[in-house]
Amino acid sequence: MDTIVTGKTKLYAVIGDPISHSFSPEIHNRIFKELETDGMYISLRISPDELKNAIPFLRDNFQGFNVTIPHKEAIMPLLDELDDRARIYGAVNTVKVEGGKLKGYNTDGFGFMKSLEDLQLKVKNKNSLILGAGGAARVIAYELIVNGSNVTLANRSEDKALKLKKDLEGTTGGNLKVVKLEDIMGDYDYIINTTPVGMSATSDLMPIGENILKNAKVVYDLIYNPSQTKLLKTANQYNATVINGFSMLFFQAVKAQEIWFNNSINRTVTSTVLAALTDEEKSI
Repeated sequence: MDTIVTGKTKLYAVIGDPISHSFSPEIHNRIFKELETDGMYISLRISPDELKNAIPFLRDNFQGFNVTIPHKEAIMPLLDELDDRARIYGAVNTVKVEGGKLKGYNTDGFGFMKSLEDLQLKVKNKNSLILGAGGAARVIAYELIVNGSNVTLANRSEDKALKLKKDLEGTTGGNLKVVKLEDIMGDYDYIINTTPVGMSATSDLMPIGENILKNAKVVYDLIYNPSQTKLLKTANQYNATVINGFSMLFFQAVKAQEIWFNNSINRTVTSTVLAALTDEEKSI
């Protein structure tokens, strides 16, 4: 039976610009339906110039909301409180509205690690190569390091990667290596692409050479549209476990709901919703 929206229905949203491409409403509303929650989740296009003025509207009308590009860093000084992970990552993707105050969280790292756990994949003592040195690379490198993986950052700009290395070593107390993309050598258990190479105009390209993929055990591309990038298709030919970014997106959404409702969502619910959404996602 479809949910009937009433004056008591609680509102949730994702804010960004652009935002029409977001798959978050589909994920959250599916979870709401499975849990029989009286809630509705929508997408809201808010431009960078409008963000500050939108805060009172969001506070007064929503129980919680997600934050995506280009607001993940810009919203931080506009919030009343920040969770430790949001502070460490330097970005917010989830906001809880409680008692008239806004608290920012970041569930991206949880989503990434949970997507590996869901496939019973372990990272401890594994050699991991992260492609890129932006915000997503920071989150993933942090989680891999604190979970015992040996991390190498590969980026076109070595200076940017070296800055990220310094920051991460400060927050994790661990060590990591830096190489230029064109200088990657050796074998890696995990290869994670955080760059946009493989999307739309670059769909026929890979961020690294095919030879680097030959002995990889797991190749993870944060891109989920298309669901199979050239990187993943090629890695699959070498019998690597291939994962796209959809499961990370899904599990970070699950964590956001757990924060909003202060309650855990059981595995039966997540498995049911993820299976249904994955079937749809394959046709994107």
